Amino acid sequence: MKKLVLSILVLSLMACKEENDDKVKVVDKDGSVETKVHITHLTDSLDVMKTENIFWVKNKDVKRVVRLDTIPALGVSDEQGENSSGQDSTVKIKKNYQIFITVN
Repeated sequence: MKKLVLSILVLSLMACKEENDDKVKVVDKDGSVETKVHITHLTDSLDVMKTENIFWVKNKDVKRVVRLDTIPALGVSDEQGENSSGQDSTVKIKKNYQIFITVN
């Protein structure tokens, strides 16, 4: 019985090993939609989000749709850092948006 419990525990731990199978290395260009999202800081109060959709049919880029949206900036955060002389200092860094894409 102990061997069975130990085997189940070992198999469970092996199954929990983090692998990111969702990461795409190559886009299937036979029939797909490729989406790129990029956010840049425009001013202290505004960011720009660029969304680009590329439609692939039979290995051809048949259409591209680019959309630019002005969105509010998230402000700045204080981060501890070290300069080239090795001195600790507080640096203000602009906050970045987290990007989540939901596919239905």
